[in-house]
Amino acid sequence: MLTRAQLALIAHALLLIAAMGLLVPALTAALGTHGYLLVLVLYWLGFCLPVIAIHVWRQRSTRLFSERLAWRDWWVPLVLLAQVTAIALAAVTPHTSILTTAGVMLATGIGIINGPLEETAWRGGFMTVFANRPRLGFWIGWVLFSAWHIPLAFSHGIAFEGGWPALIGGAAALGLLWSAIAWRTGSVFWTSLAHGLTNTLTFWVLFEANSFI
Repeated sequence: MLTRAQLALIAHALLLIAAMGLLVPALTAALGTHGYLLVLVLYWLGFCLPVIAIHVWRQRSTRLFSERLAWRDWWVPLVLLAQVTAIALAAVTPHTSILTTAGVMLATGIGIINGPLEETAWRGGFMTVFANRPRLGFWIGWVLFSAWHIPLAFSHGIAFEGGWPALIGGAAALGLLWSAIAWRTGSVFWTSLAHGLTNTLTFWVLFEANSFI
């Protein structure tokens, strides 16, 4: 049987996905690129921050934000550095001709907010609430994190590099890597760094390609 806190966290995530299924197409159709940015703000305010406040902050373990790694996990920074480098080469390098300083400033601002918030809410939330059932928490958290990106594919006037398969598949693949590392180390410190850098790089290309600036 799932606990009340576990059911509440799952329900909050499902409500987010359902709400975004309505809000994303409506806001992007009405406000264009500003609507997409508004979606992110509503996501932070309606899901990430409440989950952190309700499910993470009071019950968090002392390791949740620790940068310390056990000797057997020395490879974690190297793997995440390789992951970020691969994203830079695959996503950014082909588009250097359209990249601007204003674009990277906006992408950096969004990335350094979104990455740590998502890691603390999704990885930290499920690690904390499902501490007694880690395997179940791992897979439910990963599936729901991947699924929340589905509504973004219905954005009006926003073209994602590689289309919806790259958007959702990329979120699922990266989410699986970050989940594995966070659950193994018991901390979201290193995955927050990688997530923030990854978001900055991918948002930079997304914002430039869709004339956010």
